[in-house]
Amino acid sequence: MKISIILSIGIILASLVLVSGCATDPPATPAPVGESPVTVDWNPDGIIESGEYEYWQALSDTMEIHWTTTDEAIRIGLAGRAAGWVGIGLGTPRMMAGVDYIAGYLDGETVVVWDLFSENPRCPIQMDTAIGGTNDILRYGGQQVDGVTTIEFERLFATGDEYDYEIRAGDPIAIIWALSDSNSMTVPHRERGSTTIILRR
Repeated sequence: MKISIILSIGIILASLVLVSGCATDPPATPAPVGESPVTVDWNPDGIIESGEYEYWQALSDTMEIHWTTTDEAIRIGLAGRAAGWVGIGLGTPRMMAGVDYIAGYLDGETVVVWDLFSENPRCPIQMDTAIGGTNDILRYGGQQVDGVTTIEFERLFATGDEYDYEIRAGDPIAIIWALSDSNSMTVPHRERGSTTIILRR
């Protein structure tokens, strides 16, 4: 499968919008966090296998997050019942300034994963690299099967990039999430929500 990160600045102009209605994300009661031992090697191929992640949580009836950690990095799997993109934002329960986003989708056989940042309350989201930051997605992959888009990726807890949220041990992190039936990031989400998760235990 051909995998590439799209760096075109033309795609990531200020009109790029992860969600509309910036300050009205619905509150959510966190679902229980599942936990199991890791028994297989992590492979970012878009297939979330039993034993591949230590933790998981249902964010809604149509979106799940799975995660596991190493000494220096976090590995996340997002699976959403959507024909387009899925994404999360770290560090806030609402769409606000200073949010670290990661979003991805499948363009045919090409997996697209973006390292993004929002620095304006009116919701322009840009690639970190377009505003002086760095692309800090270490490894990634994905698949779209039976109407479910799955994105897996890895990044350091602390990347050294001012546009990335630092994931600290024991820190409850407010996140927002969204999914869409379009690959265009200018098309509003179909579903969104927010919750709080301890990603580094």
